Amino acid sequence: MRAKTVAVVVVQVMLGFLLAAAGTGTAHAAVTTYYVSPNGSDSNSGLSSSQAWKSTSKVNSFTFPQGSVVSFEGGQTFTGCLVFNSGNVPASSASTPFKVTSYGTGQATITSNCTGDYSAAITADHVSGFQLSGLKVVNGGTTAAGVLLQNQTSSSPTKGLLVAGSDISGFSAPSGSSSTFGGQIMVLGYAVNGNSGPLDDVQIRDNKLHGSTVTSAAGPGIYGWGSGVNITNVTVEGNTVYNLGMAAKTTGAAITANGWDGAVIRHNVVHDIGANVTSCGGTSGIMTYTSNNVAVRYNEVYNVRPSPAFTAGCDWDGIDLDGGTTNSLVEYNYTHDNAGSGLLAYTSTVGSRVWGPNTFRYNVSENDDAAKAQGGLFNVVPGAPKNALSIYGNTFFTNKAQSTQSTSSACFLFGYSAGTWAAGSQIKDNICYMANKSMYGKTGQFYYNPNGQTGMTLSNNLYYGSSTAGWRWGGTTYADFAAWQAAGRETGAVWGDPQFTSAGGGGTCSWSPTSGTGPQPCPQAYTLKSGSPAIGAGVTVSGNGGRDYYGTTIATPPNIGADAG
Repeated sequence: MRAKTVAVVVVQVMLGFLLAAAGTGTAHAAVTTYYVSPNGSDSNSGLSSSQAWKSTSKVNSFTFPQGSVVSFEGGQTFTGCLVFNSGNVPASSASTPFKVTSYGTGQATITSNCTGDYSAAITADHVSGFQLSGLKVVNGGTTAAGVLLQNQTSSSPTKGLLVAGSDISGFSAPSGSSSTFGGQIMVLGYAVNGNSGPLDDVQIRDNKLHGSTVTSAAGPGIYGWGSGVNITNVTVEGNTVYNLGMAAKTTGAAITANGWDGAVIRHNVVHDIGANVTSCGGTSGIMTYTSNNVAVRYNEVYNVRPSPAFTAGCDWDGIDLDGGTTNSLVEYNYTHDNAGSGLLAYTSTVGSRVWGPNTFRYNVSENDDAAKAQGGLFNVVPGAPKNALSIYGNTFFTNKAQSTQSTSSACFLFGYSAGTWAAGSQIKDNICYMANKSMYGKTGQFYYNPNGQTGMTLSNNLYYGSSTAGWRWGGTTYADFAAWQAAGRETGAVWGDPQFTSAGGGGTCSWSPTSGTGPQPCPQAYTLKSGSPAIGAGVTVSGNGGRDYYGTTIATPPNIGADAG
């Protein structure tokens, strides 16, 4: 796909003009733009819209000078798969980025026609400074991935990668394939056919990543897959990820951070995920795995669930810090109406990576574990965490009818064996409002800890529900609050109606992920009314972040729940 370098005309731009690099490097004062139009000709120079090229094959075969832009005509469709690598982009960096975008009116559409287990509509392989923006990328048949970012040739990091403002849809592992490769955006530090090269400074912003319908076969929205922890400094923000039905045996999530070190996942809306899944091990809305220092904040995750109804399998969690995740934080998120737990701490060790320390704080959960696919609104499985787990300032509410179940979902579920939580583990200042009902008219238990895990500090949590099934701790069930208090397992516990503004009225928020504000102040339903027993009844937690879900400075002492100020 290489061609002889041809002479190009460098168009001088005005002094001080900033190349729109979206924070990935220093701007330069010159840029060469190559135009592509269905009305063009591959024998043209490509250096103006009147001299546009015609085909994706011409783009693939050309050798681009440093700092080039490839611009497709907006509103037009181009068939083919684009490949950019050190052969046709031999000189590029985060400070002199190589761009692929649209010109004119609207977005250009790239419809893929390549096939195979590791095929991609647009591949950037070891091209530092690669930027894709303002395009529509559609699976034209059996292409596995929409956009593939990788480094198959170098042990030095490929830096400054950006996918922004694009609409990418319909990609998944080809039918019948045994590969797990496939999805809208693949971020690979793990080689599928060569060198496992590192990536650094990866930004995925303001995209729509989706399938055509809730039950579409489309795979993950963003699938990060590292070799060890070799994908560093990642930002995933402002994306809308939806209608990803996935394959029956899918593992992973709509947004999967695997092998990432230093990442922020924020201001994303994730919904209608995993409709076709019938196995365990998947899927989730947002998941980390063998990753370090990941902050998941200001996201709304809902309707991660099978469709049209539950038949088999488990998971369908909202947000999951999964095996081998360390030093990570889940805060200020709103999860609701997921078939499995709103929040999951999957505490397994992966290789030498021991899970934790990790923190979940100031999140709101409404009607999660709707299908009782996990058994709790917050699950800590499969065993006691070996490094500290902190859970504080969260609000959990459910009034989901579970009348076909012999037991309803618990607020907190600990499984599947006995064990002692690591020193420093704490569950404090959370609200559990349980109004779900089993076939016997009982709400879920506040704790379901049948194996008697110990070691965590329980303090100042508020519990409320009628016809409750109590607290299960080891072989004992404490049927009422007085019995729980008398057991001496928790200090400062509170019983009573927290007096939410509109309990159960959270619903789906109306907000734009690209605004960068998160779902807050929605849902206002879980702010506290004056006179609530939760007000001022919490205990101060060291290093608590300083503000609550609603952006209010945390009081001293704090309120219990996500409205802590």
